[in-house]
Amino acid sequence: MPKYCRAPHCSNVAGSVQPGGRRISFYRFPLQDAPRLRRWLTQMHQENWVPTRHQHLCSDHFEPSCFQYRWGVRYLRPDAVPTIF
Repeated sequence: MPKYCRAPHCSNVAGSVQPGGRRISFYRFPLQDAPRLRRWLTQMHQENWVPTRHQHLCSDHFEPSCFQYRWGVRYLRPDAVPTIF
């Protein structure tokens, strides 16, 4: 099953070619961390929606400071909250 970004008005899909060779990564909602999940949903203006474990947000919705790099791989910081919508 392909990954789609669940952000409003975002059409990013895993595996699609991005302009300029940009790499898009997808991140699951923090379902096990209720306070952080609440912050994510508030930023998305989706306070009354409950995501499932199969839904994702793409990297376009996070500031560069939300990422850390280890061994050349980009990871989302444990305290990252999406802010770009």
